[in-house]
Amino acid sequence: GIKVVPFLSNHWDRTIGRAALANREKLATQIADFIIKNNLDGVQVDIENVTEVDRDSYTDLVRLLREKIPANKEVSVAVAANPNGWTKGWHGSYDYKELAKYSSYLMIMAYDESYQGSPEGSVASLGWVERSIQYAINQGVPAEKVVLGIPFYGRYWCLCTA
Repeated sequence: GIKVVPFLSNHWDRTIGRAALANREKLATQIADFIIKNNLDGVQVDIENVTEVDRDSYTDLVRLLREKIPANKEVSVAVAANPNGWTKGWHGSYDYKELAKYSSYLMIMAYDESYQGSPEGSVASLGWVERSIQYAINQGVPAEKVVLGIPFYGRYWCLCTA
């Protein structure tokens, strides 16, 4: 009675992410076959650190998964929070509107506004999160397909001197 939805991740490795996208037809078939064989409930795609160059291939992978995985199974995509409408770098790899067409929902990774190595600050300030949600909706993602990934952690900044 527990829903099981594995996720596909490249763990921030651009080379692995691009290899997955380059072999997306085979990858989508393998994932769909595995989901069907093991009676899983779908897949969440979480490929990060590819760029705007990979945008169409990324969308096509999600399209292929939706095509190959039974309609009663979930296909969801983790997307970067994008409070500033960035179109380059890893934020540019997500075509929110097109991904929403093929997915059950988009999980907005609304965390790491501040991160290890950045100036100290909020993990996810209210304004930053709100702008990220509004960006998705303004891109044409139906509100019912927006799911907010929220942090359950904080950061520790040492203001010590050596």
